[in-house]
Amino acid sequence: MSGIEVEGGCRLAGELEIQGSKNAVLPVLAASILHAGVTVLTHVPDIADVRASVEILELLGVKTQWLGHTLWLDAAEAVPGEIPRQLGERMRSSVLFLGPLLARFGQGCLYAPGGCAIGQRPVDYHLAGLEHIGARLEVEEGKIQAQAYSLKGGLAELPYPSVGATEQLLLAACGAEGETQIRGAAREPEIVTLCRYLRRAGAEISGEGSSVIRVNGFQPVRDEIRFRIPGDRIAAGTYLAMAAMTGGKLHVQGIHPGHLWAPVCAFRRMGCELRLLPEGIFLAAPERLLPLPCLETAPYPGFPTDLQSSFLAMMAVAAGESVLEEKVFENRLAMAGELNRMGACIHVDGRTARCSGVERLHGARVRGTDLRSGAGLVGAALAAEGTSLVEGFEHVERGYEGMLPLLQDLGARARKKTE
Repeated sequence: MSGIEVEGGCRLAGELEIQGSKNAVLPVLAASILHAGVTVLTHVPDIADVRASVEILELLGVKTQWLGHTLWLDAAEAVPGEIPRQLGERMRSSVLFLGPLLARFGQGCLYAPGGCAIGQRPVDYHLAGLEHIGARLEVEEGKIQAQAYSLKGGLAELPYPSVGATEQLLLAACGAEGETQIRGAAREPEIVTLCRYLRRAGAEISGEGSSVIRVNGFQPVRDEIRFRIPGDRIAAGTYLAMAAMTGGKLHVQGIHPGHLWAPVCAFRRMGCELRLLPEGIFLAAPERLLPLPCLETAPYPGFPTDLQSSFLAMMAVAAGESVLEEKVFENRLAMAGELNRMGACIHVDGRTARCSGVERLHGARVRGTDLRSGAGLVGAALAAEGTSLVEGFEHVERGYEGMLPLLQDLGARARKKTE
């Protein structure tokens, strides 16, 4: 169990080069099984979820070598081993290994995945989609066994644009005969990144970035694949929110501003000055943030649920009444109670949080129960008077590389505490 002790009252200021994207690299790591050769990934974030994925790859016979932010993978001798429960439960994206194992070997076995405690997040859409293209599945006591003597292309229609289910179908479709059409597909930039990698590995894909994606076959390539992971748009939004609630100025480099258009609009509505640059965003905060009368989370290109916690913390210190509706995950407003321990005035009714902004939060002992709420509470602690202890920092380390030294470089007074 680890925590971070934060002395509030400092304005964050400076610039940072954003890490590689957590949500982009994890499906690419699973996809590397499809390439029976060498993949070299650059700009890989050194975070707990990536290390767990590398452990799974090694268990499946993939040779790995990690140097700095470059990860070398050789899947020539990969095998369809069973992914044990203790590895699968460490992160949600472990379920994505099922698709490429089916595509390459015709079989796969793993346990229902773990991850953050933010809602049910069932894998029903994953499994139903795999069955649409010919997989035979058995689920017993959390163990998922899949076989496919011959995957057949066809129509897989998702009732909700699930990012994970879209990625799962893309990966499995690389082993199917004929065209696979995914309707109701997620449109996130991370889906586009996965399709770019799969195309490099030999897949014929069209339509990524839209709600209909087609996979028309897979011709494995023998050449070494070199692929750069894009910057993490969610991490960028998190640090911009921390600067905004501390009254600071921050230049984040290494992201495509258009991928954060909905948060950019929300920052501006709260009174922040933003300059969009070719590969980054500059933010200057007002003396006090303005309230947001209504903010709703939604699938891309809507406002991302992964930034909801950070914006709820901003609303806690805004000058007026704000309303936030969480329409993706049912338990993601649990952080409101922790903010109230710091002096916030937030009332939660179902998936709606009504926030009366206070002039200043005060230091308190709080706990983040998932990756994004932990990051949001760190931001709140930076903006508060006095000293706070944010427990559960191990959740934050699943997705943010070197957050503590990065914040210290930007002027924060913080240190890690481990029990």
